[in-house]
Amino acid sequence: MARPKQPARLVWDDVRGVWAIADHVDGRRYKRRTRHGREARGAAQEELALHIAEQARLERERLAAAPSHDDPANSNPRLVTVAAVLTFYGARMAGTRNAQNTGQHMSHLLRHLKGLTLAQVRGDVCRAYAKARLAEPYSRPGWKREKLPVPSTIRRELVTLSAAISAWHAEYNLTSVPKIVKPAEAKGHPDWLTEREFERLLKAAEGYRWVASDLATREPVWEPIEGLRTEPNELLPRFLLVGFYSGTRSAAVLNLRWRRHRTAGFIDFTTTTLFREGPEAEESRKRQPPCRIHDRLLPHLQAWRDADLKAGISRVVHRNGAGAKRVSKGFRLAAIRACLDRRDIDGIYRVTDLAAGLETELPEEDEGYLPDEEEGGEADELGWPSPHILRHTRATLMLRAGIPPVEVGEYLGMSLAMVLKVYGHTSSAYQKAAAAA
Repeated sequence: MARPKQPARLVWDDVRGVWAIADHVDGRRYKRRTRHGREARGAAQEELALHIAEQARLERERLAAAPSHDDPANSNPRLVTVAAVLTFYGARMAGTRNAQNTGQHMSHLLRHLKGLTLAQVRGDVCRAYAKARLAEPYSRPGWKREKLPVPSTIRRELVTLSAAISAWHAEYNLTSVPKIVKPAEAKGHPDWLTEREFERLLKAAEGYRWVASDLATREPVWEPIEGLRTEPNELLPRFLLVGFYSGTRSAAVLNLRWRRHRTAGFIDFTTTTLFREGPEAEESRKRQPPCRIHDRLLPHLQAWRDADLKAGISRVVHRNGAGAKRVSKGFRLAAIRACLDRRDIDGIYRVTDLAAGLETELPEEDEGYLPDEEEGGEADELGWPSPHILRHTRATLMLRAGIPPVEVGEYLGMSLAMVLKVYGHTSSAYQKAAAAA
């Protein structure tokens, strides 16, 4: 018969002449010496008490992250709390790409819903949560004023709650699963750039400003920006070219490497393929399939590779050899210098208050467009383009060129439904064959 484990206790260490804490932690013997001799047993007992309290806390966290399958209460929505479900899901998401966003969503959800059980999560509770969150102003370091969340943000938070409940149900088989009522999904109305607009943006990124137009040809008249041309920076021009021709998301573009990588994307010249992520990259909701390198992008990549590998640089998009997390600020300044406040395709103004472009705080993330209120413009304005516009542009230009939506989706890593829903209304060129049949 196995000897029962002894509880945590103080033992005397003859070698060092001090009290030590002896225990069993994670199935193994544990011993930690204190700094206290025989005359200071009281201080050693205080350390023992702290050790016991810490082990109890860790055990509670372990049980919260992985409750027992043998407990029937874990299947009863009247006994399972929202806090328990979110804690369980948060442990699952730790270390993944979406861990930070999930943590932010959980903090808001727990602030409002932590005292509820799953049986209490109903439509009125979800609507009350959305109403309360929409009235909570927030700010970030460096911002000049506070802002209010937008419905799309609240929707993403409730999607996290729904995912947490689904993960719990898959593990513990809830007798009934609450339905999460979310704000309506925003309609797809992405802005995009014409090829001429992109050429202007690229010129501005190279250190020029559009100051006038030639009266005869209507071509832009550019002047170099003092101080920028002396130390050329290839970060933004490279980002623009890769993003424009491949339609790859910003984070993946900034993480591209010249040689095969376990997790990061890389360029394979042998197969003329751009791999948006490595073979061992963590799974994510955002699909990142490989795509063929665009014919116009290939010579740029070949020239950059030769120069970079000679200098010992492994990244495709870099600032003097160093990587970058985002290009939001540089992209905004280039858009202003390229006069992208007005769309070429229809003459609609993206932004009417040009001064606001320099004052508005930039978003933390480059993924996707923020709603108009977030960009600081009027409610009916598109706002200044963000880096994600390059992905919208590639999808739109491909459809306008008559590429079948299925092929567009395969190239960009989108579902067919997403291509048709978000981009199908911008052009009907891909329906030429149907219209002529």
